[in-house]
Amino acid sequence: MTAADVTDRLEVHDPNVEVVLLTATDGETYVSKKFGKIRAVQVSANSDVDAYLNASWSGGTVTINWVGQTDKVCTLTIYGTR
Repeated sequence: MTAADVTDRLEVHDPNVEVVLLTATDGETYVSKKFGKIRAVQVSANSDVDAYLNASWSGGTVTINWVGQTDKVCTLTIYGTR
């Protein structure tokens, strides 16, 4: 699997949250820099894109599922533990 490009990391003062802006294509992944075990994720498109967008995760890796999209920016919020 290909890694999504990190556009920016947002500073969050919560030890259980990591927020990153990604330029992602359907099927690309992101490995958390903060957590070894992800509890939940939230992903949202940063533009008006009419496409199905969700994320799945396993361990510390998130996979972006964005049907038919290439190189679009999204915000990924990760909730987890070390």
